[in-house]
Amino acid sequence: MSSPQRSPSEPNGDSGALALATSPVFAGVVVTQFLGAFNDNYFKQMLLLKCVEFERTTKEQFGEGVDLQPLAMVAFALPFVLLSGLGGYVSDRFSRQRVIIWCKVGEVAVMACSLIVLLMTDLPTRTQLMLLIGVLALMGGQSALFGPSKYAILPELFSKKQLLPVNGTVQMTTFLAIIFGMALAGIALDGLDDNLWYVAVIAVAIAIAGTLTSLLIHRTDAAHPDLPLRFEMIFVPRDTWRLIRNDPMLRNCLIMAMLFWFIGGVTQPAVNSLGELAFGISKTRTSLMAASIGVGIACGCIIAGLLSKCPGDGAKWTRFGGWMIVVSLSVITVISSGVLGSPQSSGEQETIVAGILQADLIEWLIRASMFLLGFSAGTFVIPIQVYIQESPPLEQKGRVLGALNLLSWIAIVASAIFILVANKVTDAFAAEDAPYEMRFLVFAALTLVMLPGAMLFRLQEVSERPMDRLPDN
Repeated sequence: MSSPQRSPSEPNGDSGALALATSPVFAGVVVTQFLGAFNDNYFKQMLLLKCVEFERTTKEQFGEGVDLQPLAMVAFALPFVLLSGLGGYVSDRFSRQRVIIWCKVGEVAVMACSLIVLLMTDLPTRTQLMLLIGVLALMGGQSALFGPSKYAILPELFSKKQLLPVNGTVQMTTFLAIIFGMALAGIALDGLDDNLWYVAVIAVAIAIAGTLTSLLIHRTDAAHPDLPLRFEMIFVPRDTWRLIRNDPMLRNCLIMAMLFWFIGGVTQPAVNSLGELAFGISKTRTSLMAASIGVGIACGCIIAGLLSKCPGDGAKWTRFGGWMIVVSLSVITVISSGVLGSPQSSGEQETIVAGILQADLIEWLIRASMFLLGFSAGTFVIPIQVYIQESPPLEQKGRVLGALNLLSWIAIVASAIFILVANKVTDAFAAEDAPYEMRFLVFAALTLVMLPGAMLFRLQEVSERPMDRLPDN
């Protein structure tokens, strides 16, 4: 008599971590997500750097620069706001594995469009940049449709006790992809000069590789194959709002996830302003401060994932992460205020090695506090992400994750408004000879924003729902 079958990723006995390490399904999920996040940030950063170059050129030629960066950021963000709900519908209506594969095929097509645009070397620079911004909007649309399925499929592929380490690994590799993608974009632009079409060739190759790795993910059945398409699916359907409203812990987790992305959205431009404007250090050293946050998030995600073995561990990590975010933001506020001194300024371009070696004690303290902020944020968000994946019924997971995607991007848009207002307010109180000296107060404001969440939010375990369990394959 044959032994009963189990899902491909189900661990044997107590060897869950070993099963994940040797699972082609796990490798397919992680590598596919890594390559997709890498391509998003590689192409976006390349385009933003070219927009900066265009602004500098127009400033030199006409006395007034044309800044296309905000337009590029809106072009990338707007599809997430408009299509996240539809992405959730598609995730529930069709096989999530098939949605992932078709989205990766769409990524290949989008990157091929960028190659065609960059091969059109006779176009005026502004026209070419506008076309590339259009390509960036298509990439945002592809990512918005891809997002809900890539997270909603995880509870179908992996057991309950594997979800924390799986999510920790996925989030860790996502932030590593962001760091590496942004870094490679600058290196590629410096090295390739006018042969920009090579940049697109790299992006197409990465998209093809991601499509191939997505084939390692096992086929899943549609969660709700009879789900009708209604206009409300474009945003958040009524039944999804009802589910969120009737589940206080799910609602609170969505709010905390929004808070995470809001703080992240404020922090990056705040660090850039702190480094280049307030401290007067180089772009390389400023980037190293920002990168410290990304490295910290990656470490926090993997630590919280791998060290969570027992029920209740997620709640402990979230409580620890929330308070440590408050502590690290407070430390950043104090150090960046200048009461302990300021980093040695430099207006020159530097290599990564020089940027590391030339840093003084104050700058290393800032980098360490930035790392701690990222680490705390990583431990905070992973258990919340897992709860949002586990809590909804199987046929609603995609739409709930689509709502999460939508709310996260609304938080990011709100962070842009916040940083704009905060900078104007702090600059109004600065001295004329040091117009950016008060920018550190942005981190003090973030501390106050995070404090109620750390004090009041307590994550609870997801109760078992027998109807959510899939039969063994």
